[in-house]
Formats: sequence, C-alpha cells, structure tokens
Amino acid sequence: MRIFVIEFEQDDPKKCTAKRMIRNGIATSTKKPIGIILNPISKRVLSIDDREIIERKGLTVLDSSWNKSDEKFFRKYESKLSRRLPFLLAGNPINYAKPFKLSSLEAVSASLIIIGEKELGLQLLSLVKWGLTFYKLNENLFELYYKRNEREILEIESQILGEIMGGP
Repeated sequence: MRIFVIEFEQDDPKKCTAKRMIRNGIATSTKKPIGIILNPISKRVLSIDDREIIERKGLTVLDSSWNKSDEKFFRKYESKLSRRLPFLLAGNPINYAKPFKLSSLEAVSASLIIIGEKELGLQLLSLVKWGLTFYKLNENLFELYYKRNEREILEIESQILGEIMGGP
C-alpha cells in the first residue's frame, strides 16, 4: 500500500507523526493528493469499498494542525475521492479521547484496519509509544467497521452517535 502525505509544516517536527511515517519509509511526501484522500469534512466515509482504489493508487493524508485548519482549509481538498473516517477517539497525548481528532498516523492506521489490512495498521501504530492506546481505545469500533461497506459504516456510526448523544 502506498501512503502519501501532503505536509503543511504546522506541527512540531519532533512530534509530527506524518514526518515519522516519512522518515521510516512508510509514506512519501507529495504536493498533490493521490488516490483516496483522508479529509475530515468529506461527506463520504472510508470503507472496504475504497480498498481497490487504495491498492491501485494509494492513500493520501493531509498533515495539518487541528488548531490551524478549519473547514475552509479542508474544502480545498474535497473531491470525489475524499473520504472521512467514521467515529473514532484519538489516542495521541495531545487530543486524547477526543472524537475525530486523530493524528496523521492514527488516521492512516485506522484506514488500513477498516479496509482489512489490520496487521499493517497495527504495525504502523508501533511507531509511537501511544499506538496501542489508540487501538485499545477503538478496538470495539474497529471490529464494527472492519471490512464493512459505506452504507453499513454510516448506519453503525449513526447508531453510536445516537447512543452518545442520548438519542433513540
């Protein structure tokens, strides 16, 4: 699987998980999105349906600071190949247990797990001390999302969010 990173140089380089993926030869820096683009404002959710495109073309993560990026920023990268991740909790020390606020490494790892590349996703998490924390925090969610199509993931996510928000 080819992983690409569009770097915006907004984070501390020593803590930046995207830079760590690049330094370890797991990801390649790029200026333009290639393949499926992980974009938190996308209407579409990543699922097993995207596996073929990721295998053929790759997966691109937008590496920007959550504090410096807004909807307008992410809208520039909206396309028919943009996907957001379903509800997950961050395991990184900066955004611990915050929904949807994943590091680049967490986002790529989660994507791999969801499309059926669990071993590769877990291997990626081993690059950081808190990687296993992220996995354990979301283990039940990963089991629910694992190899599901987009419709199924949206239904599961809707049910989870309904329970959290106190809905029916």
